[in-house]
Amino acid sequence: MRSRAQRFAALIMASVMAVSVSSCSVVSDIQSQINTVYTNLSEQELARLVINAIADDTQVSDSFSAIPDPQLDGLTYTAFYEYVSILRSVSSSHGKATSFRILSEEEEDAYFAQATDSDYDVKSLDEYGELDVVEICYEEDADPLYPCMFVLKERPDGSYSLAGDYIADSIVAYDYVTHYFLMIEEKNTDALSAIIGPIYPESLYISSVISTKADYVIDYYKLKVMSGQEDYKLGFMSPVKVTFVIPETLDNDNVTVKAHKVSLLVGTDGATFIRDIIPSNDGEQLFLCSEGEKLVTCGEKYSAQDVIDIMGDPVSALSDGKVVDSYEDDDGMIHLLYDMVVNFDGVSLKFKVEFEDYSHTEWTGTLESIRIYRDSAYTVSNLVYEGMNLSELMLIYPMIDEFGFVYSYEYEDEDYEMSFTYDENYNITSVIVSEAK
Repeated sequence: MRSRAQRFAALIMASVMAVSVSSCSVVSDIQSQINTVYTNLSEQELARLVINAIADDTQVSDSFSAIPDPQLDGLTYTAFYEYVSILRSVSSSHGKATSFRILSEEEEDAYFAQATDSDYDVKSLDEYGELDVVEICYEEDADPLYPCMFVLKERPDGSYSLAGDYIADSIVAYDYVTHYFLMIEEKNTDALSAIIGPIYPESLYISSVISTKADYVIDYYKLKVMSGQEDYKLGFMSPVKVTFVIPETLDNDNVTVKAHKVSLLVGTDGATFIRDIIPSNDGEQLFLCSEGEKLVTCGEKYSAQDVIDIMGDPVSALSDGKVVDSYEDDDGMIHLLYDMVVNFDGVSLKFKVEFEDYSHTEWTGTLESIRIYRDSAYTVSNLVYEGMNLSELMLIYPMIDEFGFVYSYEYEDEDYEMSFTYDENYNITSVIVSEAK
């Protein structure tokens, strides 16, 4: 016979087992009810909850709480709050949201095509899974120029969820480019240099070049950007590319107003950089110079004697005698034009000329190109010379590298450019100023 203590222990054990079985049953029932209530959220219901949070910041908590954990796809409340806040800033200018639509497959392809870039290998969005794009529709603004869109992810079982990684990485990319704008506004050259510097090879882009670039960006926004940051338009947002449109910037003529795009790109190698294609200059006319004196410039007309008076006696003046162009004057006479190359020590001048005598020694023509080479004593606009390094060039024209080391300008309604050849050490071997190709 069991003792009183043994009977008491058995009673306690039985009670514990009963409670444990009962507790498991309760938890199972609750979980079953949760699954019944929450896992049936359709794509449309999920989209509506997100839109509610975008439309009204007081609804963010309720919307997040109404989404079951599996359909949150690992997204935290903080990330959800920041994401819908960003989208709210896009949506607010369009008026009241009245409905939404899920883009067709063709429209989705066009939307995600914005994440690619013709000049850079951008990281693929494939790793973020099958994504649907939702567009918010408005009564007042039926066809917004920059619509408010977000994505939902299709899960393997055919249900939908938020796109947790896509949203989290999109926020990081968005914050990166907005920080860039903030550093410009604060005129923080050091911080801006830290943002733009890492993508450039140190062998060419020495620290002074990066700092000069940063200063140039700050000056551009101060002098040319008319829109306030609150007016910048978010054109596209994804984990691999974010694009802002600045509606009003001044062109080089300081009269024409145009839009300006700024993008953040994430490459296949994970590198992140800002693409902000700022004009490399104000398009001032370039001159051939010697010892600080302006000599000749492309687009101007000169006679053979003018060239001698300005430059001295040439080493040679050559024409192959082939007609390259012609024109008819007011009297109906046809005038034939020829190429003429006049060489001096270290510089060649190419003209399109009309001969004035049968010996072809007297002519008048337009200077079409200037080429400086081989230890030349000549410079372009007292600044650029053969033998200088591209790093030195970027201290003068900080953005010229963004245009393939080509400086462009306009003179007398014609387009001209300055381009270069250089060796493996980035030292300039020739400077060419000519009509744009």
